[in-house]
Amino acid sequence: MKGMTFFKKKARNLLTYFLALVFTLSSFPATVLPVINASAAEVDNGKDPGTSAKEVVSLKEVYKDHFLIGNTISPADLTNAAKYDFMKFHYNAMTPENATKPDSIWSNPTRDPSFTSADNMLTQVKADGFYTIGHALAWHNQSAGWPQSGQNYTEARASLKRYISTIAGHYSQGPYKLNTWDVVNEAMRDNPENPTDWRNALRSGIQPMERPSRWFEAYANGGNGWDYIYDAFLFAREAAPDAILYYNDFNDEELANKAIAIASMVNELNERYASEHPEVNGRKLIEGIGIQGHYNLRLNVDNLEEVLKVYSETGCEISITELDVQFNGTSAEVPPTEAQLKEQAELYAKLFMLYKKYSDNIERVTFWGVADNNSWRRTGYPLPFDSSGAPKEAYWAIINPEAYLGLDDLPPKLTSFDFGGDVFNVAGKTEFDVNVPKDVSKIDFSAANIAHKYPDDDVDVSVTLNPASGAVGAEKPAVATVKIARKDSPKISTTYTINFGHMTAEWEKDQNYKDTGYRSSVNIRFSDGETQFKLFQEFYNRDDGKLAMLNSKEFQPLPKHTGGKLTINTDSSIDDDHLKTLKLKKSLWDQNWAPINQARVTDFTVPENFWRLAKTIKSGKTYIVVSANSGLALTNRNVTSVPATGGVTNAKRGLSGTPVTIVDDIIVAPELIQDNTRLIFNESTSPDPGPYTRANGYTGYTMLSLVHGGLVAPSILWRDLSSDMTAPLRTDTTIGDSALDRAVWFNTGIDPDTGETTLFSHTGSNNYTYALHGSENGFVGQGGTAPLEDYAAASRVKLYEYVSDYSYEDLTSLGAEISLDPVERIVSERDANIPITADVPDGAKAVLKKDGVSVASSTFANGKAVLSVKGSDVDAGANYAVVVYDGSKILGVVILQVVTVVSATPTATVKKLNGNQKRLTVTVTEEYSDDSAEPFTEEVLIRNNVADVYQVGPYKVYVDTKGNNKIRKCYIMNE
Repeated sequence: MKGMTFFKKKARNLLTYFLALVFTLSSFPATVLPVINASAAEVDNGKDPGTSAKEVVSLKEVYKDHFLIGNTISPADLTNAAKYDFMKFHYNAMTPENATKPDSIWSNPTRDPSFTSADNMLTQVKADGFYTIGHALAWHNQSAGWPQSGQNYTEARASLKRYISTIAGHYSQGPYKLNTWDVVNEAMRDNPENPTDWRNALRSGIQPMERPSRWFEAYANGGNGWDYIYDAFLFAREAAPDAILYYNDFNDEELANKAIAIASMVNELNERYASEHPEVNGRKLIEGIGIQGHYNLRLNVDNLEEVLKVYSETGCEISITELDVQFNGTSAEVPPTEAQLKEQAELYAKLFMLYKKYSDNIERVTFWGVADNNSWRRTGYPLPFDSSGAPKEAYWAIINPEAYLGLDDLPPKLTSFDFGGDVFNVAGKTEFDVNVPKDVSKIDFSAANIAHKYPDDDVDVSVTLNPASGAVGAEKPAVATVKIARKDSPKISTTYTINFGHMTAEWEKDQNYKDTGYRSSVNIRFSDGETQFKLFQEFYNRDDGKLAMLNSKEFQPLPKHTGGKLTINTDSSIDDDHLKTLKLKKSLWDQNWAPINQARVTDFTVPENFWRLAKTIKSGKTYIVVSANSGLALTNRNVTSVPATGGVTNAKRGLSGTPVTIVDDIIVAPELIQDNTRLIFNESTSPDPGPYTRANGYTGYTMLSLVHGGLVAPSILWRDLSSDMTAPLRTDTTIGDSALDRAVWFNTGIDPDTGETTLFSHTGSNNYTYALHGSENGFVGQGGTAPLEDYAAASRVKLYEYVSDYSYEDLTSLGAEISLDPVERIVSERDANIPITADVPDGAKAVLKKDGVSVASSTFANGKAVLSVKGSDVDAGANYAVVVYDGSKILGVVILQVVTVVSATPTATVKKLNGNQKRLTVTVTEEYSDDSAEPFTEEVLIRNNVADVYQVGPYKVYVDTKGNNKIRKCYIMNE
């Protein structure tokens, strides 16, 4: 598909304009801009050339070798010739801003869809050579009529098929045929605790309480809520077979969790589609992932790069679908300053440098609006053209981001590096995982392993190891940071991270799904490229400890140096009440029947994941804030007025509180923790901290709620202006950097016994200090200009963090109980008979595996079997296991130890009996490589003195007796 995409990019007709465009955008005055087809580098290194008439180049021309440049289109735009000419000049892709959303095109399911307006618009847009994107088929917003209220699963599925088949089918042909569809829009919650569990990361009918998915809710009424995602794409593929189908969402760049959930969903649904539809010959169902890109100036571009890596690994194309970058704290009355405009430009420059870096994976970058006054975020001035249509500082940054950031030369890059005989081509990547064999405990990696295309006199290459020794161990990778920089400009550099590790396997949190049963998953990292994986689930009865169910699944090796997720599931879901009667052991074995990691043990009566009282605050972690006074958890939901009771001095607007039940410092209710009660604490610096500085031992944090946004609508908690003892709390609007003193929260230190603290904000210039105060009616700021000590004690809170607590076991067996008694081990190069007892059906087979290969077998009768193995098949350097099968189904496994003989010591004794008879006892004691020992003994009757050779176990022992019942000689005969 990427090859098709590349061809599509190159084949588009890119028009070049040599004219002066006079355009008017909406209501702002006409502006004359001389436009030339100059390269970006010719425009004064990407900055304003300082002339009154600025030279403007076409955005689509600048990026024609990288990706499409898009914007939004509305029917009214076609009647504004100047604006539309401007759009044709800069863009080659168009997304209808509203015209193809459900409320616009088919608001009432009882009537026919209204195609005319969108048809006319798209017919013109297609005729003008634009690549077109339909937006959006299944969404919780702007879709009031779909699904209809009260529908069950069957009705909702029929409605979804009717809607998508009709709309996508209509635009699959004719002069308005769409190239791409945003099939499902904004289906994920913003900060799921367990991101690979994508089903529970979806917006549902109950989570979040605000803006849930009604498609999920309707499907869940008699079916599985999450199935609407797969169905939506399936119906779209059937209706529009030529269109590229996208999943589109926002806030996935804030935290990796949401991106991981999206990627997990895309991977699983594409695997399902490939399995159910082999006729598609590898074409994906979900072919693209859209990152909306509604940003503000607090965006961490490094976070966004991590998301691009996650999405790239799905094999899907990526598009930036709704790009804008708003200011914080601006309004219609408070426009951005020149300094802010430059800050916005720098962020746009960093974004487009990043997009260019990943352009092999990025298909399109679409701005959401032509100019600031066309934007849905117009008071944030988010676009590269101002309300008069003139280029802003951001425009000059976009057309040549490297030059705008002062990077006159592109940073030097590596071409490859080598390790352990393997050569790794860099090919645009900056982070790598490298497998280190288990028998290697220290890596040797230096600049000698690095290759690049530059003369050595031009660049410096440095390699820093952590730990410095290069030591690598189980789950302890060694990390090499490689930096290549120009000698004449050391700041122009590229940094690479290379992780060297032994292959690891880490268990994920299990889930019991109605469609795929009880699922267990394990993540593999640093694959050795050789190990074949065997994944097992063992369910045992809690009352008698007997095996209730064993599931197994085999996997081929993952490519060397890569990672991946392995998943096993029961045939169907297990009733929650039944689960409480079971224990689960899940384990991972290799092809040689050796455990790869410890088995995780789950007792379904004991929580493994829970919210526990926190005794520290760490930046980037998520907490629930609970008022010590009221027992309510701070909740991102507006309260019009928190009355003057419960310690509140003056009634003010505030935030809501959610009742929680806490037992032994753990939140036990409500069982479902809503998204708006979870806040991310990010370390931040106040612009006006007064005495509360780091030098004085204070660390400030912003508290971010991702419900209703994150970057798309920055929901950090801040106190509004107040002149009395109660300050309103807000999360519904953004706050400027200069006012962050009202959004940075300090604490009085967490009491090590009670876990209590006081969270407060402080403005040094006017000495305002307000503590976060919770009452039975909600949360406000309480304080004023009095010393913090005067009210800190009345405004105490506790923080609760999400923790996991799992049990592990080292296993040497799994499945049905198998007894090898009295055989505990076999001895290298020695024949052996191995008796086996197991509660298995008659006809089941016991197979002795040597490094995964069968060397002996036996059939069970009455629960017993005997394996006979030849000494030539017993090697101390191999792995051995007894595997019991019923047909091809594995019933159980037990590892059989192999030892070598370290020494064999013979002894003999003589005991006189009646007459001249004597009893000769000959013993040979073997000592083994595992420090154990075993005696072999023979007793014979002799008369008088004797000298003879006796067979004692595997040994021939010469014994010579003499009078008085003594032994003259005793030794083992050599063959």
